[in-house]
Amino acid sequence: MRDQTVDEALLDRMFQTLRYSQIGQSVNSVTHDVNNTLGAIMAYSELVSMEPNLSEDAQRMLGEVVQAVRKASQQLGNLTDIARPERSDVREATPAELAERTAELRRHDLKVARARLEVEVEEGLPTMRVDLPRLVHALAGLMTNAIEALPDGGGGTVRLTVRRAGDDRIGFAFWNTGMPVPAETREAMFAPLFTTKSGAHIGLGLNYAERLAAYHGGAVRYDDEQGFVMEIPVRGTFAG
Repeated sequence: MRDQTVDEALLDRMFQTLRYSQIGQSVNSVTHDVNNTLGAIMAYSELVSMEPNLSEDAQRMLGEVVQAVRKASQQLGNLTDIARPERSDVREATPAELAERTAELRRHDLKVARARLEVEVEEGLPTMRVDLPRLVHALAGLMTNAIEALPDGGGGTVRLTVRRAGDDRIGFAFWNTGMPVPAETREAMFAPLFTTKSGAHIGLGLNYAERLAAYHGGAVRYDDEQGFVMEIPVRGTFAG
């Protein structure tokens, strides 16, 4: 007779994974309609701004509306890239763009944690060829890890540093003002389903980041000085 005993903690994580998948499907299903609404707001705002005799305050407020709609549309685009079914989507992107997309996806988490974000991007970095949605997803996971490792009670700083890591690689380093990763955790922390956290954490973030880096021909490592560092070739090798 088949043993149908299932570890309850593992089962909970599997259900969380299913829930996240369903959330992704929901995001894809509504973004088209939301973008249509944003487009209407943009069009009517621009039409009103062309009316004569508008006060300076009215012009300023309409300009702020247009900028807010553009930002919301960009955020929706980032979410759609992450939430759509996983498939190869290789694009050209600058390291600064990758950092900006990553930070935008975690802006709310930073606000909830009352954390300050510092982003440092080395000047003159080359444009990269990457699987953009999946790489941003993995980078966002490393940023989430940095946010969640901040001291209890909120506050602190998360720093994303982007710089050259050799002749043909770019390094994305996520450091925070929390405590370093304990030595006893370091050997196991990249294993699938390993987590030291409670609640909805399923223990796949670091493993996914490591797999995505390897897919590009890169790697993920940790040290106390830089935190978690993902190094990616400028021209990804995309090993199946």
